[in-house]
Amino acid sequence: MFGFLKRLFGGGSEAQSSATLFEQIGGDAAVNAAVDVFYRKVLADDRINKFFEGVDMDKQASKQKAFLTMAFGGPHSYTGKDMRLGHAHLVEKGLNSSHFDAVMENLGATLTELGVPKNLISQAAAIAESTRKDILAGYTAEEKAAQNGNKSVYDQIGGEAAVDAAVDVFYRKVLADDRINQFFQGVDMGKQAAKQKAFLTMALGGPHKYTGKDMREGHAHLVAKGLNDSHFDAVMENLGATLTELGVPGDLITQAAAIAESTRNDVLGK
Repeated sequence: MFGFLKRLFGGGSEAQSSATLFEQIGGDAAVNAAVDVFYRKVLADDRINKFFEGVDMDKQASKQKAFLTMAFGGPHSYTGKDMRLGHAHLVEKGLNSSHFDAVMENLGATLTELGVPKNLISQAAAIAESTRKDILAGYTAEEKAAQNGNKSVYDQIGGEAAVDAAVDVFYRKVLADDRINQFFQGVDMGKQAAKQKAFLTMALGGPHKYTGKDMREGHAHLVAKGLNDSHFDAVMENLGATLTELGVPGDLITQAAAIAESTRNDVLGK
């Protein structure tokens, strides 16, 4: 995150210019202070701290300090990824320009707190801005394909936890939708959700634990009550809204929708 700062303190006296930036800013102590203050601010910022959930911050800070030391001309011990690859997994989680702006704000506040002159903070902002494109670029199509390989949709969307969350949100939406909620009157929604989770897990390529009826038999009583294409369309709409709400990538939503659409004729007894 601080790689762009390596040119910040390039000015100064002739004596200063003979020393590395790492030495001019105070060596290990200065680098350690900058990283510690920056992450303290970032972790307190609800706009961006979600991207650090589950991260070992001691290791994260250690890597960042090693990178800064190298960037500032100190002992070279950094072996991490470049800007694009280092942040691509965060782009997959939704990292965008608004988050980058928040990081810029925290960076400026860090440099101000550490007494960096305003003119150098302005230079830092300009250099930082030049990294925006790489940081937000994400994985290439080829890299995504290589990562996904033969993974099922079930694995790609996050496995059991994702399916559980999707079913819970989906039924909340369905039961609030007056176009279709009449078909669930008198239904034990706890059992219904459990069956749906098992079915979706199987349909999306996960472990096969579904033991319920097939689509045609399982919905025949609803067709007798008037279930038709308009109701199926409403279900599809709620499914798409559910996956969008849960942050499922667009390409996976398309795949999930195709799987759901393939059941239309059986569900409607056609």
